[in-house]
Amino acid sequence: MNKKNEVDKEKKTLSLDHSQYNKVSCSARLREIKLIASSYMVRPEAFEVAQDLNNLKNSFSGKCTDFIYDAEDGLAWGRFQWVAEIKSGRKACLKLSSEYLVLYSDIYDCDEPHVEAYFRKIGRFATYPYFRASFSHNIGETGILLPPLPTLSERVD
Repeated sequence: MNKKNEVDKEKKTLSLDHSQYNKVSCSARLREIKLIASSYMVRPEAFEVAQDLNNLKNSFSGKCTDFIYDAEDGLAWGRFQWVAEIKSGRKACLKLSSEYLVLYSDIYDCDEPHVEAYFRKIGRFATYPYFRASFSHNIGETGILLPPLPTLSERVD
Protein backbone atom coordinates (compact mmCIF):
# COMPACT_ATOMS: atom_id res chain seq x y z
CA MET A 1 0.00 0.00 0.00
CA ASN A 2 1.49 3.36 -0.93
CA LYS A 3 1.61 6.38 1.38
CA LYS A 4 -1.29 8.16 -0.36
CA ASN A 5 -3.55 5.15 0.22
CA GLU A 6 -2.46 4.97 3.86
CA VAL A 7 -3.26 8.66 4.37
CA ASP A 8 -6.63 8.24 2.60
CA LYS A 9 -7.46 5.26 4.85
CA GLU A 10 -6.56 7.31 7.95
CA LYS A 11 -8.77 10.21 6.79
CA LYS A 12 -11.60 7.74 6.23
CA THR A 13 -11.11 6.55 9.81
CA LEU A 14 -11.65 10.09 11.09
CA SER A 15 -15.17 10.20 9.61
CA LEU A 16 -16.36 7.12 11.54
CA ASP A 17 -19.27 7.29 13.97
CA HIS A 18 -17.87 7.83 17.46
CA SER A 19 -20.62 5.88 19.23
CA GLN A 20 -20.00 2.85 17.00
CA TYR A 21 -16.23 3.12 17.53
CA ASN A 22 -16.81 3.37 21.28
CA LYS A 23 -18.93 0.22 21.16
CA VAL A 24 -15.98 -1.66 19.62
CA SER A 25 -13.59 -0.13 22.11
CA CYS A 26 -15.68 -1.18 25.11
CA SER A 27 -16.20 -4.75 23.95
CA ALA A 28 -12.86 -5.70 22.35
CA ARG A 29 -10.52 -7.86 24.45
CA LEU A 30 -6.89 -8.32 23.50
CA ARG A 31 -6.25 -12.09 23.47
CA GLU A 32 -2.92 -12.60 21.73
CA ILE A 33 0.17 -10.80 20.56
CA LYS A 34 2.63 -13.27 19.05
CA LEU A 35 5.94 -12.69 17.33
CA ILE A 36 5.63 -14.67 14.10
CA ALA A 37 8.67 -13.47 12.11
CA SER A 38 11.85 -11.58 12.86
CA SER A 39 15.01 -10.71 10.97
CA TYR A 40 18.06 -8.89 12.33
CA MET A 41 21.05 -7.85 10.23
CA VAL A 42 24.20 -5.96 11.17
CA ARG A 43 27.00 -5.05 8.76
CA PRO A 44 30.49 -4.25 10.10
CA GLU A 45 30.15 -0.55 9.21
CA ALA A 46 27.31 -0.25 11.76
CA PHE A 47 29.86 -0.20 14.56
CA GLU A 48 31.60 2.82 13.03
CA VAL A 49 28.36 4.64 12.16
CA ALA A 50 27.06 4.18 15.72
CA GLN A 51 30.10 6.06 17.08
CA ASP A 52 28.78 9.36 15.66
CA LEU A 53 25.28 9.65 17.19
CA ASN A 54 24.87 13.26 15.98
CA ASN A 55 25.02 12.20 12.32
CA LEU A 56 23.19 8.91 12.68
CA LYS A 57 20.56 8.26 10.00
CA ASN A 58 17.90 6.05 11.51
CA SER A 59 14.26 5.34 10.92
CA PHE A 60 11.47 3.10 12.08
CA SER A 61 8.01 2.36 10.78
CA GLY A 62 5.08 0.11 11.53
CA LYS A 63 1.95 -0.86 9.66
CA CYS A 64 -0.93 -3.28 9.68
CA THR A 65 -0.34 -5.77 6.88
CA ASP A 66 -3.42 -7.96 7.27
CA PHE A 67 -6.84 -7.69 8.90
CA ILE A 68 -9.76 -10.11 9.17
CA TYR A 69 -12.98 -9.69 11.12
CA ASP A 70 -15.17 -12.70 11.87
CA ALA A 71 -18.41 -11.13 13.12
CA GLU A 72 -20.02 -14.48 13.89
CA ASP A 73 -17.24 -15.51 16.29
CA GLY A 74 -16.53 -11.94 17.45
CA LEU A 75 -12.85 -12.17 16.44
CA ALA A 76 -10.59 -9.62 14.78
CA TRP A 77 -7.06 -10.59 13.89
CA GLY A 78 -4.26 -9.45 11.70
CA ARG A 79 -0.58 -8.75 11.44
CA PHE A 80 1.58 -5.74 12.19
CA GLN A 81 5.02 -5.34 10.67
CA TRP A 82 7.69 -3.12 12.22
CA VAL A 83 11.06 -2.13 10.74
CA ALA A 84 13.92 -0.13 12.27
CA GLU A 85 17.15 0.59 10.46
CA ILE A 86 20.35 2.58 10.60
CA LYS A 87 21.95 3.69 7.36
CA SER A 88 25.48 4.37 6.29
CA GLY A 89 24.98 6.63 3.30
CA ARG A 90 22.08 5.10 1.39
CA LYS A 91 22.77 1.53 2.50
CA ALA A 92 21.23 -0.09 5.58
CA CYS A 93 23.95 -1.26 7.94
CA LEU A 94 21.64 -2.38 10.75
CA LYS A 95 18.06 -3.53 10.34
CA LEU A 96 15.45 -5.25 12.46
CA SER A 97 12.15 -6.41 10.93
CA SER A 98 9.49 -8.03 13.09
CA GLU A 99 5.97 -9.21 12.42
CA TYR A 100 3.34 -9.76 15.10
CA LEU A 101 0.03 -11.60 15.01
CA VAL A 102 -2.67 -9.82 17.01
CA LEU A 103 -6.03 -11.25 18.08
CA TYR A 104 -8.99 -9.44 19.65
CA SER A 105 -12.14 -11.24 20.81
CA ASP A 106 -15.64 -10.42 22.14
CA ILE A 107 -16.41 -8.04 19.27
CA TYR A 108 -20.04 -8.89 18.52
CA ASP A 109 -22.66 -6.81 16.71
CA CYS A 110 -20.15 -4.27 15.41
CA ASP A 111 -19.67 -3.19 11.82
CA GLU A 112 -16.41 -3.99 10.10
CA PRO A 113 -15.19 -0.44 9.30
CA HIS A 114 -15.28 0.47 13.01
CA VAL A 115 -13.64 -2.80 14.05
CA GLU A 116 -10.91 -2.29 11.46
CA ALA A 117 -10.30 1.31 12.53
CA TYR A 118 -9.99 0.18 16.15
CA PHE A 119 -7.74 -2.75 15.23
CA ARG A 120 -5.36 -0.65 13.12
CA LYS A 121 -5.04 2.09 15.72
CA ILE A 122 -4.91 0.11 18.96
CA GLY A 123 -3.07 -2.89 17.53
CA ARG A 124 -0.28 -0.57 16.43
CA PHE A 125 0.10 0.79 19.95
CA ALA A 126 -0.17 -2.72 21.43
CA THR A 127 2.61 -4.22 19.30
CA TYR A 128 5.10 -1.35 19.39
CA PRO A 129 6.42 -1.95 22.95
CA TYR A 130 7.30 -5.53 21.96
CA PHE A 131 9.18 -4.30 18.91
CA ARG A 132 10.92 -1.55 20.87
CA ALA A 133 12.07 -4.10 23.48
CA SER A 134 13.24 -6.47 20.76
CA PHE A 135 15.25 -3.68 19.14
CA SER A 136 16.90 -2.81 22.46
CA HIS A 137 17.66 -6.47 23.15
CA ASN A 138 19.24 -7.04 19.73
CA ILE A 139 21.29 -3.83 19.91
CA GLY A 140 22.49 -4.85 23.39
CA GLU A 141 23.49 -8.31 22.17
CA THR A 142 25.44 -6.69 19.33
CA GLY A 143 27.28 -4.40 21.73
CA ILE A 144 26.35 -1.20 19.91
CA LEU A 145 25.46 1.70 22.21
CA LEU A 146 22.38 3.39 20.81
CA PRO A 147 19.49 5.18 22.48
CA PRO A 148 16.21 3.24 22.60
CA LEU A 149 13.59 3.80 19.94
CA PRO A 150 11.31 6.72 20.78
CA THR A 151 7.91 6.28 22.35
CA LEU A 152 5.01 6.09 19.95
CA SER A 153 2.53 8.97 19.83
CA GLU A 154 -0.68 9.39 17.94
CA ARG A 155 -0.45 11.49 14.81
CA VAL A 156 -3.06 14.16 14.35
CA ASP A 157 -3.09 15.30 10.73
